[in-house]
Amino acid sequence: MDHATIDDGILKAYLADSLPPGESARVEKALRESSELRARLEDVRQNRGDPNLHTLGAIWKRGRLTCPTRQQLGSYCLEVLDPDLASYLKFHIEVAECPFCQANLADLQAKSTPASAAAQSRQNRILRSSRHLLGDEGRP
Repeated sequence: MDHATIDDGILKAYLADSLPPGESARVEKALRESSELRARLEDVRQNRGDPNLHTLGAIWKRGRLTCPTRQQLGSYCLEVLDPDLASYLKFHIEVAECPFCQANLADLQAKSTPASAAAQSRQNRILRSSRHLLGDEGRP
């Protein structure tokens, strides 16, 4: 990969977490592959002189103060939240496009999908083979 296409501006944006997900993934891959690029990243980190580093907005974003808890996201998936909170979460996830909450929500949704027939069959086989250990030998 040509690491020269990743300039200091891109590295600053990467540090500020302001790159689109695809571009961020490209930079992360390049950083894993190049010690020279990692050294440049550290130079940029030390010398960026970012005036917005300690603004209220930057601190708010870094601390993810507006992000819901995982439990709230789970309740959002189940559609059992107060309508006002559900409306806020929808805005936070779909409009503000919080990458942390989108990833958390995708994980919860993946875990809530029913197991495939093969996985269910495997679970049933394991349960049947372990029934004698659980003292459930008389039940089907």
